Amino acid sequence: MSVGGVSSTLLQSVTATATPGGLPKSQTVGQQQFLQLFIAQLQHQDPLSPLEPDQLTAQLAQFSQLEQLTGVNDRLDKLAGQSKDTGGAALLNLLGKRVSFDGSTLVVQGGKAPAVRYTVPEAADKVTATVRASDGSAVRVVELGAQGAGQHTFAFDGKGALGTALPDGSYRLEIAASKSGATTPTSLSLLTEATVDGVDLSSDPPSLLVGGNTVSFDQVRQVHDTSNGS
Repeated sequence: MSVGGVSSTLLQSVTATATPGGLPKSQTVGQQQFLQLFIAQLQHQDPLSPLEPDQLTAQLAQFSQLEQLTGVNDRLDKLAGQSKDTGGAALLNLLGKRVSFDGSTLVVQGGKAPAVRYTVPEAADKVTATVRASDGSAVRVVELGAQGAGQHTFAFDGKGALGTALPDGSYRLEIAASKSGATTPTSLSLLTEATVDGVDLSSDPPSLLVGGNTVSFDQVRQVHDTSNGS
């Protein structure tokens, strides 16, 4: 092993241990190995041609930089862990609260389904809600008539086309608006409102159990204050 000087490649590999996306693990050495090599270099240097002071200073600076980078990464990892724990605790505060989330899944339980809100961008002559089974077939079509621009609510009664209760399960809801003369109805975005029944912190991002749905937290658009009955 040559110890006549710590090469730039070695210094680069040491620094890479403290930087994301560095060299492969098999090509890197840690702080302890660096220190051992550095001491060996001093012990075995040629007395007639000792290490120049500026070289010594440069290598010590590299070692100092390595320690600083490693310390920064350790602190960032610790902060990331604390942030995740704090975020999980905040999500637990949503238990029992009502939230509105994106999605077209309609869960029917005991003949009931969560209310769904949608926004009509401009006055429509006809608004239609279609409930589909998992195979895509329409089990219920509800004509909602003409509606003005703004936010509206669709409350599904959990019944099929023949007026009998649908089996419990997940269905897909589509709401479309059209104007006279329009060839293609406009599909509307849906917001489902329901109570948070549980929180799953094992997923990334964490998910909520809401109205029979498993909802990613980034799908949540509103949290409602239920203290005043709203």
